[in-house]
Amino acid sequence: MEAGSESVIDFGFRKTCWQFEVKTRLAGSSNITAPSIDAGDYSVTGADYRTARSFIEEFEWLGNMGTSKHCYALTCRNQVAAVVCYGPLVAPSHYSSMLNLQGRDQLLQLCRGATTFWAPKFAASMLIGRSLRLLRDRYGTKAVIAYADPSAGEIGTIYQACNGFYFGRTDPGGGKKYIINGHAYDPRKVHKKFGSRARAHLLTIDPGYQTVPIGPKYRYIFMTGNSTERRKLIKCLGSRIEPYPKRLSG
Repeated sequence: MEAGSESVIDFGFRKTCWQFEVKTRLAGSSNITAPSIDAGDYSVTGADYRTARSFIEEFEWLGNMGTSKHCYALTCRNQVAAVVCYGPLVAPSHYSSMLNLQGRDQLLQLCRGATTFWAPKFAASMLIGRSLRLLRDRYGTKAVIAYADPSAGEIGTIYQACNGFYFGRTDPGGGKKYIINGHAYDPRKVHKKFGSRARAHLLTIDPGYQTVPIGPKYRYIFMTGNSTERRKLIKCLGSRIEPYPKRLSG
């Protein structure tokens, strides 16, 4: 491919998750030994934005914070083992209408999340489960939307472990994301960060930038309200709720 061209790269479906590959690479280049600890040694607390961003930029494959607003960390002995970030949906009107949720923080998106290479297997599910309760108690959050990207090898395994409801795939409508200086950005973020999405302008920033088609993503929803509120949301979703997708074998 010619440097700086807008030829589209099709990554296709990956059998391994990009996020896992990031952790594997970092584990191979680190001298840190995984500590021998159990679940009782961990705690979940709010994280300041700077701490969360530093962690996400190192351990999350997209390398940026997206629309993150509310951040939480799983810590052990003053070390951060995992971070998860929530924020507003990019286009909330569709889901607000579908679920009949109108408050600013009643409906949020799980924007970013990552664990260190030494974090135990339960780290992600523990962090998501407890942070969802913290969102509910502090901000009155009723539901959280989360996406899993098949092109990155994701099917939402952690979301399934956290008992999220799966409700089909998104319709990207021919959209694309940009890979600029090694980081992935959606179109709105490109315009906000770089001032323009024009090819000539982006070439001055990264002569080798690329565009990647946005394929359909798996959609999950976490319901954080009381039992009555949960029943109402399940009724709103109706037949959209489907069985969990499974990872392809072979």
